[in-house]
Amino acid sequence: MNFKIIIESFKFYKLKSDKAIKLWLILMIMIRAVVTMLPIGDRNFVFVSYYLSGEFLETGNIVLPTTGNLIIIGLYCIGTFLAICIGLIYAEIFILENESQRTDRIHLGSKDIFMIPVKLVGQDAGVQDLSQLTEYVKKTFFPSDFKRFATEHDKTKQKLPYVRTALKDLLRFIPSMLVLILLLLLVLLISSTLLMIPFFVVLFILLFTPLNYMYTQNKLVRSMELSYSQTKGAKLTMFVSFVVQNIILNFVVSLCELMLVDLHYSFLIIEAVIYAIRVFSTARLLGLFYQILALRQPYMV
Repeated sequence: MNFKIIIESFKFYKLKSDKAIKLWLILMIMIRAVVTMLPIGDRNFVFVSYYLSGEFLETGNIVLPTTGNLIIIGLYCIGTFLAICIGLIYAEIFILENESQRTDRIHLGSKDIFMIPVKLVGQDAGVQDLSQLTEYVKKTFFPSDFKRFATEHDKTKQKLPYVRTALKDLLRFIPSMLVLILLLLLVLLISSTLLMIPFFVVLFILLFTPLNYMYTQNKLVRSMELSYSQTKGAKLTMFVSFVVQNIILNFVVSLCELMLVDLHYSFLIIEAVIYAIRVFSTARLLGLFYQILALRQPYMV
């Protein structure tokens, strides 16, 4: 695993559309703060502890969530959906802004971030060290020739052309995204008795589906097929990278919780800030992997 890509994922502020990023960052903090601090609904999920504690097996009684519980669940669902939407917009803008750096051949510098799944390197390649591997990659693999804006004339003349393009693509993707979310929820339900392993396998198989639909403008089924081939041999690396990223952020959250144990609302505000950072860092990591694996374009740090 390349730790450089995890470090780079936290630099979510490195976009030309910086004003939009600042606006979305504030928006994400506000959304999270509203979801966690709004004094409505019932945040005491008694029915969850009832089933997890095993009381259901003893009594046989069915305990349903209260109306207040449903309100809170609805708030979290809306907040999560908005976070996914903003994250996908960020990821596509990241890809669009780096599109101009794509060349006909792969150029690898000492600071560039790039990876090729081991399965794609032939056993007869005779690769023995890093320099030989670099030369093999340059001769064997080529960047994708797809570009959303082939020339400068193709760009819209508005101030933030990539933001507008990403917003339009997201609106077009929403119906298919709902279908994809329902599919993943179904897999999640089935995987609950299997240590969640099938869910994570399917999740990382379909990880590039949104960007295949939005950026390259494929249909949903074709986007899923492409995602399957693009993630082949790299799913474990991506999984570990996302896990490490979340471990780092969770450690910061836990540390803040210990320091602000008597200041509940202060902690919730800081948690909202970290949540916003999590959304953008995750989106940037997705964009980095898509650029490297799907488009085969090294990222120049």
